[in-house]
Amino acid sequence: MKNMKLQILDATVNIIGESPLWHPLRNTLYWLDFPNKTLFSYHLQQCVKTQLDEMATAVAWIDHEHLLLATVTGLYKYHIENKNKELIINIEHDIETNRSNDGRADPWGGFWVSTMDVDAAPHKGAFYRWYKGELRTIVSNLSIPNGVSFDKHRLRAYFSDSTAQKVYTLKLNEKTGWPESSPRIFYDFSDSDVSPDGAVVDTQGNIWIALWDGSSVVCLSPQGELLYSLDTQTKRPTCPAFGGTKASTLFVTTASYELASTPVKSVTHGVTLQFTDVHQGSFEPAVKV
Repeated sequence: MKNMKLQILDATVNIIGESPLWHPLRNTLYWLDFPNKTLFSYHLQQCVKTQLDEMATAVAWIDHEHLLLATVTGLYKYHIENKNKELIINIEHDIETNRSNDGRADPWGGFWVSTMDVDAAPHKGAFYRWYKGELRTIVSNLSIPNGVSFDKHRLRAYFSDSTAQKVYTLKLNEKTGWPESSPRIFYDFSDSDVSPDGAVVDTQGNIWIALWDGSSVVCLSPQGELLYSLDTQTKRPTCPAFGGTKASTLFVTTASYELASTPVKSVTHGVTLQFTDVHQGSFEPAVKV
């Protein structure tokens, strides 16, 4: 943390940048600007944009050649080089007023993905888990389900409801990763004007949470104590991810959605950031397809 430095990784202005993912086999950062149906890749200081045929809101990696994309119609196996995608499973594709939102691979090789009403209506959102060909609803009656992340050592899953301004936790089965408890409140932001968005867990079990409208990424201990707050210098950070060759860089996507072009401080809304030498993170696990 002493040598931590904030830098703009890529100056492209995203409407809502989301789901940063470091692919450890390709040493490449991926992220999405889902309103623009755009997949970004960043490798060797070069950023490449790929236009998708539908809106994708979350990304994970499967192997060297493939990503998993969570889109408005379901989960897809996406070939990085030839851009072809193969349907894995449909999720709420028949509910025209809903779309996908947050998603992340879990340490057992499963994938969690949330859905929500396009206008964020209450009680219309849910989290699902896809694992070994089975799709189950994990939690429902949410508004904007976000921030899914995992602590395998403590057998925990975290998620948030951005509208309720709360972060929740679930106990997971050691062998399968399926939940074994009902959600309980882990941290409550409702006495503030910020909303918890994307999140990631480091090697010590601390959870790093992007605060929409909070201009920061906060770090909470496994006991729910506030340890750090990183100033993103832009109003709407959306999601953090560890990466780099040693997983010690914290990448942060941001949003320009409904914001004037004038930056809060020195950073333009919607750019993609990196904090170097932040903490010891770990690489995201692969999804087993």
